[in-house]
Amino acid sequence: MMGLRGLLADLQINEGVSISSPVSRPQSDDKEILVPLSEANKVIDKEKQAYDRLLLMMLQGSSDLKSSEDDMLKMREGFERVVSQSKEKDRIQANDSKLIMQLSKKLETLLMDNEDLRDQNENLNNRLVAMECEQVNK
Repeated sequence: MMGLRGLLADLQINEGVSISSPVSRPQSDDKEILVPLSEANKVIDKEKQAYDRLLLMMLQGSSDLKSSEDDMLKMREGFERVVSQSKEKDRIQANDSKLIMQLSKKLETLLMDNEDLRDQNENLNNRLVAMECEQVNK
């Protein structure tokens, strides 16, 4: 993506787009200048183009950065929501497991009581039959 931005920035600069403020070049009559002014101006123009290129790339990249930060915030919110839901599900599952254990114990107790009642019922029926047999035999 940065390569494409660099290419676009180069095209814009070569087409004459300038972001940086114009620099006035004072004409100096000083005799102490050892470098020809035209060469200095070429270097300044080259550096100005590089600076403009960097500015354009930064301007173009700032919207993507903002978009990426927004996406990251949305993802973080989604992650936090999923973590919260997961904790809630874990809590519900723990409560369900506890309830299942309680119901299992209660069912076991009821089944044992039912077996005891059946045994008592069978014993009572046997006593009743025995008592009826005694009454018939008398």
